[in-house]
Amino acid sequence: MKLKNKIQTALTAMLAIAFIASCDDKDDLLKKEEAKEGLAILDCSNYAQWNFFSFATGQIVGTCDVADQAANQTWGSRNDWDIAFHRQDVKTNSGASGNGGGGILEYDFKDATFNFDAVLEAPKDGYVADAADSVIYDMSQMMQGKIGYAQTGLAQPTKKWAVLTDMMNGKWEYAQKIFIVRSAGKKYAKIYLKNFKNDTGTSGHVTMQYAYPIPAANK
Repeated sequence: MKLKNKIQTALTAMLAIAFIASCDDKDDLLKKEEAKEGLAILDCSNYAQWNFFSFATGQIVGTCDVADQAANQTWGSRNDWDIAFHRQDVKTNSGASGNGGGGILEYDFKDATFNFDAVLEAPKDGYVADAADSVIYDMSQMMQGKIGYAQTGLAQPTKKWAVLTDMMNGKWEYAQKIFIVRSAGKKYAKIYLKNFKNDTGTSGHVTMQYAYPIPAANK
């Protein structure tokens, strides 16, 4: 009987250890977020409007008037958005644009070929917080030489991702660049701003390819 009890005790201990180990494995799996890839086509054609996007939800979570400083300050204090668009203007939830832990950098391919899929992790540092700048919000009196500007924060690395090269024919050129965005919650997304026109050729429509979250480099 004593031998039988010892065997049962040993088996019970082994099962307990296996159960704990399996729980640890499950915990590790839960901690690892699988990167979700998406293609967002965003209507940013309104000169008077900022559009706030969340990588977690994969959609616009709200808008505000570009010239409404109080509304912009309110959005700056929120952490439910990561990147915002006004026409081709971009800002992140950081610096002059928001109180989040955001930022952005241009990914360095180090002379390698541009390849969205080749970017597997976010650099550890080098992220730039938004700086104070201005955007055009009123074009109604442009023919009279009057253009309305509003003060705002802008993500400086993205300022030339879309450049109008031929105003008469509405031709734009797009930078072949991958940007790494640090979200308000300090996670990371890789984005490629592919286009500024919709299927009918109307400007002000941002096509953004993205993957979120991607892991951060250890060194």
